[in-house]
Amino acid sequence: MSHLFNTFHTKQINVFFDESGKGIQQRPNLLGSLSIPKKVYECDDIKYMNWFLRKGKLNIHWKNYNGGHMDKANIINLIEMFILYKDYIKLNVINYHYGFLTSQPLFAQKDLEATIYSKLPERLIYGLIRGYGSEATVSADIYIEAANEYDRINLSETLVTDLNSQSLYRGEKFIANSCEMLPKNTEVGLELTDVLLGLIRTIIQNPAIGKTGRSIREKVNLTVELLENQELKHILGDIKYYEWRGHKQLTKINFMDYIYSFLLQHRF
Repeated sequence: MSHLFNTFHTKQINVFFDESGKGIQQRPNLLGSLSIPKKVYECDDIKYMNWFLRKGKLNIHWKNYNGGHMDKANIINLIEMFILYKDYIKLNVINYHYGFLTSQPLFAQKDLEATIYSKLPERLIYGLIRGYGSEATVSADIYIEAANEYDRINLSETLVTDLNSQSLYRGEKFIANSCEMLPKNTEVGLELTDVLLGLIRTIIQNPAIGKTGRSIREKVNLTVELLENQELKHILGDIKYYEWRGHKQLTKINFMDYIYSFLLQHRF
């Protein structure tokens, strides 16, 4: 590839976007975006996992996890692969206040959806693909798990246009090439984003397992087990995690505080 913007080199990355928790009854409402360099994503172990995923021989979904041996092994293998390439992978997460949006009576449902499914994803992904220095360019391809909410606002087209407009307006050195809506279990990057958001969701909720059903109890137990890996604990503690409660700016939160609160409840 010729180097864009007259920089010395162009970094090609895949960006994956997913969500966890819709509506006021499913707090926290999380949006997450993960970037993986194409060179990493084309490594043999990731290609191998992708092949099994697309053939239907491998299923990974945090929401459906209830302690099954094979499901647990699949999640652990995915996390171990993530840790192996941790130096090259970035994760941004927004915890937004759905209740604030729905409490604004002057705005229609389409305005609410445009904020959640257009503006906030743009902010997340913009934060991942900007700021690599004046002598390097980022060329990004975006992958999103298909959902009706995204189709209604034509997100696959508007997201690329909005990001590239931001790049031109702000003098950034990135370009968004494409955005694809994909079904579940077609890209490891999407499943990794799903699992990481599931872990983050479990940590934030910090449920008392004596008062929950089996599925939540097993998710808590697996989260505690995974956090015994110090590398994973520090990776999650260092993510760019933001909360939005209707203010002009996103609020950056030290996620390690959530992790220690979770471990305090479930390890002592």
